[in-house]
Amino acid sequence: MKKILLATILLFTVFACDSTDSENIKESKILLSTNVIDAEYSKKTDQLVYVSSNPSQVNIFDSKTESFKKISLAYPPKCISISQDGITAVVGHDGHITHVNLKNPSIIQTYDISCSALDIVLGKNKWAYVFPEKDQWTYLRSVNMNLEYNYEMPESMYNQTYAGTKGRLHPSGKYIYAQSPSSRSKVQKLTVKNGNIDDRYESDFEEQSYTISNVWFSEDGNRLFTRNRNVLKTSELNSLDGVYNGQIPSENNYMVNWLDHSSSKAKLYVIFSNDDDWNPIKLNNIYVFNDSDLSYVKKFDLEKYFNQAERNSVETYDAAPYFVFSNSTENRLFVITKAVNSDLVKEWAIQKIDIN
Repeated sequence: MKKILLATILLFTVFACDSTDSENIKESKILLSTNVIDAEYSKKTDQLVYVSSNPSQVNIFDSKTESFKKISLAYPPKCISISQDGITAVVGHDGHITHVNLKNPSIIQTYDISCSALDIVLGKNKWAYVFPEKDQWTYLRSVNMNLEYNYEMPESMYNQTYAGTKGRLHPSGKYIYAQSPSSRSKVQKLTVKNGNIDDRYESDFEEQSYTISNVWFSEDGNRLFTRNRNVLKTSELNSLDGVYNGQIPSENNYMVNWLDHSSSKAKLYVIFSNDDDWNPIKLNNIYVFNDSDLSYVKKFDLEKYFNQAERNSVETYDAAPYFVFSNSTENRLFVITKAVNSDLVKEWAIQKIDIN
């Protein structure tokens, strides 16, 4: 009889604890009411800017006040690029690009273009560079947004590229570096300091990359990081540019999905995926490495998503990271995540990680 009574008390205690836990769950992440297509961060303004297609808009998150502003778009967005001063941005669409003001949220102007944008780079002096989503050998579109008519520059021998290529503006503002998705993928250096592309250099460095490639820079622009974890030196001199400088370690041959560099912390913050080129699965952590010797430091866990299905039942979902950014004071990371295999209404979020 005593054993039955004790079991009953224990069972009641378990249910009571479950009920209390489910009712007291508090999420620290910021749940978003939209999806996330592409995102960038400006350390000049401490704004995380991302585009969504549901609804179609530019979303501006002030990381200091944790407040939001938005700019409604006429077309579904595919990509975004912020100006180096953080004041404006350009959004790529299918057949259009939209120039927007982030300081006073509004559309400046929309331009028709001759491709569907996979990626876009906003250079200096109101020039935009669009990487096409479709075809095989095609060409990079250069758009002079200072002009009212004939703003898309004609095709030339210097701006040929492979569909699926993504690029990034070098911190100097003089060059765009890009890497094509092919079996012999080389890093391209495109000179854009005078507006239209006037030169093309392809490094001797080569790696295999079958899917959409991407590149990232150290804050000073002296190093470049590839999806295959390789590190290259950059230089004004082509003969010294693209020189191999090491590899970010990985015990399971993971691929880089996103990378952020903090110079004051001397750290790299990395999002990894598995090595399946055609069905990459993101790992549920942010990995930290020393920027000098590329040694592993630690990893940050991400907060799970919660859904209280019933009074005493809480479902949890892993969080897959898509973008990670360090702020200007470099004491906090902002991570855009999505709930894995969930049917949640709000499955996208911004997670905050202190890095003091």
